[in-house]
Amino acid sequence: MEYPFIFGTAGHIDHGKTALVRAMTGIDCDRLEEEKRRGITIELGFAPLSLPKGKTVSIVDVPGHERFIRQMAAGAAGMDAAMLVIAATEGVMPQTREHLDILNILGVRFGIVALTKKDLADDETLELATAEAAELIRGTCLDGAPIIPVSAITGEGVPRVIEEIEKIVDKIPPRKGEGAFFLPVDRVFSKKGFGSVVTGTSYQGSIAEGDEVDIMPAGLVGRVRSLQTHGAKVSSVTAGQRVAVNLSAVSHDQLEKGYAVCAKGAFIATDCIDAWLEILPSAQESVTHWQRLRLHVGTADVVARISLLRMNAGEKKSGIPPGNGGPVQLLCESKITVAAGQRFVVRFYSPLVTIGGGRIMLPNAELAKGKADREAKAGIVERLAENFGPVSLLASLIHDKKILSASGLFELSQMDKDAFNESLNTLSSAPDTHGFLEFGTPRNFIAAEAFDTVTRSALRILHEFHAKFPELSGLEAEKLYASLDSLHESGRIKGGDFKGLIDIMAARNLITPVSVQSKTCYRAADYQGQSLDGKLMDIVERARDALTSAGFNLLKLPELEEKLRASSADMKRAAAYLREQDDLRTIEGGLLFSRETRDKLLAALASMSGDITVASVRDFIGVGRKDTSAMLEFLDSQGLTQRDGDTRVLTG
Repeated sequence: MEYPFIFGTAGHIDHGKTALVRAMTGIDCDRLEEEKRRGITIELGFAPLSLPKGKTVSIVDVPGHERFIRQMAAGAAGMDAAMLVIAATEGVMPQTREHLDILNILGVRFGIVALTKKDLADDETLELATAEAAELIRGTCLDGAPIIPVSAITGEGVPRVIEEIEKIVDKIPPRKGEGAFFLPVDRVFSKKGFGSVVTGTSYQGSIAEGDEVDIMPAGLVGRVRSLQTHGAKVSSVTAGQRVAVNLSAVSHDQLEKGYAVCAKGAFIATDCIDAWLEILPSAQESVTHWQRLRLHVGTADVVARISLLRMNAGEKKSGIPPGNGGPVQLLCESKITVAAGQRFVVRFYSPLVTIGGGRIMLPNAELAKGKADREAKAGIVERLAENFGPVSLLASLIHDKKILSASGLFELSQMDKDAFNESLNTLSSAPDTHGFLEFGTPRNFIAAEAFDTVTRSALRILHEFHAKFPELSGLEAEKLYASLDSLHESGRIKGGDFKGLIDIMAARNLITPVSVQSKTCYRAADYQGQSLDGKLMDIVERARDALTSAGFNLLKLPELEEKLRASSADMKRAAAYLREQDDLRTIEGGLLFSRETRDKLLAALASMSGDITVASVRDFIGVGRKDTSAMLEFLDSQGLTQRDGDTRVLTG
């Protein structure tokens, strides 16, 4: 029975990792000609291990040479448990310690210690090696793990190793399949009759034959032609399995180790990652702001700079000391694709020494700008590091991006649809707990602190508007939205959705809606009004008189401006005031149609005999056809007349 569990090896070169795997499984993981010629493991090796009770798990064999730490970290990234291999004849060596450090960093919590080459060690040597191994693992992820003397040559101890592995497998529940499918690629090749094949350990989610997938960060699109686990064809795979994916529509020379096969549309290429970084107690020095390091995450290996998020001037210089941790941004020099919650390793750029690692919190971050932004991002990372899960991840995305639609949140969540909906419903049931507000249809979300910022900006804009235009009641939602640059320029909320935020502000008595000409405007709730400008009101009265004198010969705004010898700005303010008082409408062609003229036209229509047509009205009131048509169409739009072909009837 294929069971989704990865058990990996770790340890110094030539301590017998590959030989022990061969003794356990019958499979030689050194498949390359160079590996056989040199007698060392260079690339990751894989083998199925059949356990006594019937489960089959995957063994990942890693290289032990210091030059191949990249491959070791890539293999360890997918491990559920590990076997630290120490040759009884040599004891603890440099890569023994470094590999154990990497297991600690990557969150491996269970395993065993295999003291190999028992057949070459006398009792005293074996006793010393056992004591040294016990001292090494004290306080680490393997603290208390069984230490088993074993010989790959004679087979002594091998059944005990397998028995202990089965105990661990029975103790650890299988990985949850939640999340969109994500498979870091550790091998690429082409097989005759099949085409492109990639292999890796499935980190999360599931896929099936026929599914369309993205290959990231390259942005390629392929389709799953077939799937295998340990050489056996299967129809689908899930998290925690060793997988070979036969891809169609993608050439193998377009693929690379370090890429990831992902659920369609669920992952994004990134070069800025928010993370929690821990520095090993054994590290020789601190990690400082803007330090250049090698980042190993999944099977990817890139150069990145460390940007410390929480720092004063002293901390910026001293950095994160050994044995400590903190929130950081990983600024990669090339694009990678990673998963939220994924663990990583960092090594000094030169010399290549492992110094720490941590956990990715927000994979698709934005570069922190300014002290306040750094502080906000640091808080998000710290809270998520304390309680990482699908619900807290969604809440953190809202706080990080400030404002998101439900669809935008889903695109960043790296979840499948079912898991996303379940997590979102849980999140929505406790908005106050998670510090956000929900608004609009479809659903939108805004962090509470971002809502406060938007509200302050909206009130500032309204107060400025009231000071400049005291004669007007307020601003329409669309104009207020257009004035909030941070909202409409980000593209995260559309103008129509902004109305939902306005409704919340009104419900909290921060702004007041006012009905103006069948439209709703908004003013600051604390606005007390001001006395109107005498000069402006003089223009308003003269405009009323001019429009009355013009009768049915409607004027346009520039003509009225010239007639009154008023400035363009004053004339626009006067017209706006008249519109707000429902004394004026601008109709087709930019014609100014006053309420008094409208009432006179309605009276004229009522007094006409015969059909009301454009031609008959034109002749009756003595103006051009174009202006007559514009006035009648406006009456139609207001429900004061009703058109039937070429004729109209009064409705009032």
